[in-house]
Amino acid sequence: MMRRAAGLIASVVLLVAAPAGAAGAETRVTNDSTAGSYTRYDGQSDATMTACSTGRRSQNEPTVAVDPTNAMIMTAGSNDYCAEIENGSGNVWAGYYRSTDGGQTWSNSLVPGYPEDGSTAGSASPAHGSCAAAGDPTQSFDGAGHLYYGFICFNRVKPTNGSIYLARYDDHGEDYVRTVRVERGTPSVWGLFQDKINIAVDQGSGTPTAGNVYVAWARYSGQAANNNIFFTRSTDGGRTFSKPTRITGGQAEEQFADIAIGPDGAVYVTYREIAHQKSTENRIRIVSSTDGGQSFSAPRTVAPIVPFESTDFGPDTCGDGPFACDSGLTYARFSSLSAVAADATGVHVVWNARNDAGQAKVFARNSPDGLTWTDPAVTLDAATTGHQFFPDIASNGSTLSVVFQDSRGDGAYSPDLPPGVTAAGTNSGNVVNTFVATSTDGTAWAEAPVTANGTNPNWEVRSGMRSPFFGDYNYVSSTGSRVAAVWTDTRDLVPGTDPRETGGDDDGDGFDGAQTCTWDPNDIDAPSYITPTIADACLSVGGLDQNIYVAASP
Repeated sequence: MMRRAAGLIASVVLLVAAPAGAAGAETRVTNDSTAGSYTRYDGQSDATMTACSTGRRSQNEPTVAVDPTNAMIMTAGSNDYCAEIENGSGNVWAGYYRSTDGGQTWSNSLVPGYPEDGSTAGSASPAHGSCAAAGDPTQSFDGAGHLYYGFICFNRVKPTNGSIYLARYDDHGEDYVRTVRVERGTPSVWGLFQDKINIAVDQGSGTPTAGNVYVAWARYSGQAANNNIFFTRSTDGGRTFSKPTRITGGQAEEQFADIAIGPDGAVYVTYREIAHQKSTENRIRIVSSTDGGQSFSAPRTVAPIVPFESTDFGPDTCGDGPFACDSGLTYARFSSLSAVAADATGVHVVWNARNDAGQAKVFARNSPDGLTWTDPAVTLDAATTGHQFFPDIASNGSTLSVVFQDSRGDGAYSPDLPPGVTAAGTNSGNVVNTFVATSTDGTAWAEAPVTANGTNPNWEVRSGMRSPFFGDYNYVSSTGSRVAAVWTDTRDLVPGTDPRETGGDDDGDGFDGAQTCTWDPNDIDAPSYITPTIADACLSVGGLDQNIYVAASP
């Protein structure tokens, strides 16, 4: 599903998805509190792997893929902030995790090419030395057990070099093969930044499109008011890619592309259009291709929406100190986005947006061909409280599965508040839960939590523990009888008191994480809030410890 901006802080919990109606036994994917738990692709260690093993830092924007040739094998990814301990503040890298026992245990690593990667493959990666921060993970297996892992890579200082890359792993995700640059970002401040990548691979066999690798993303141009969705494909196992082409209208701000492939090889790309100038609207759009991604239909509207955005409440993120907002609220970034699945019954799109009461709900709509959208949109449930966000959808050919997060357990819920914070600006507790809904026709849905553990997205885990970040999406993968859902979770984060807070609205709001640092009083209210250095061990005691978990059907 959709994958977005890097530079965020959170950890990722991967749950192998339990059937609707039952809570699963969560498995933690990112084992970042045990020495030796992270190793390089070659089984060796280095300073970055050592730091990652016990860093207890954040992971977010999780992705998951179940191997269609062996459903006991699954892989996951995230923006893994353990890398910044060695690479410097904000220099997150793409985490790579793999399970061979249905998600019960996981090996942890990073995609080769991170700044301090001295391995043979790491040094050979085109990302190595070109960019310092990598994230926005997206993954897909082909029908022969080859795994493709897409990510963006950029610099936080000039030249930004915001490019997109694709790594390939063979032998069911065990053996790293190579990384290629799919599209280059230009270094100028007025240049191009390639962002929010999504990939899908045709898992069919014996058809002309089998094994095709498809990539869609948002291209940002410093000289244009609009960002648009671009697309490319590979027909040689990810070695080379076609010339990127714009597949959308081009007059709007377009984001959050998601790709699905039908059983006949048809390709569908859904995305969000954002109203920001004349002739643009807030709506969910889709394009389709019947020739293996060589050409696409004109964009069609799936549904107009009333967006549910963190910017409804002020800036897109609000925290403490220099990151505090006039409202006094603390909340992480979130947005309305869409996802698509395709099977023999048609094309199915889900998205989150506000209903007439102002509540954020997950909606679904179905089409026989991805072009005609006459069936009405439906919600996945009838809950009248709580905001729903970050949906993703997958089909195993007969059953649709949608993962999303929901704050219906929030006693402070109001349409006028973000999830997880009270009107007084304090922590409303672990009131956000992860749900999976299932359907055989895209119209009638059954949904239930897949974990008994709640979370809260608003812990101050970014920029020296002064502002929150929860990632931009969840992920779900489905093959045969196995469904795997993954999301960001804060259950392992250790609360604490930030000694920089000496009064005002941010003091005692309940969103501070534990730390054992000694702060220089002269640094209180300093703009950067990066004291101590990001590598200081005082930041590894659990105050930043968000993780990924998995809940999977048997």
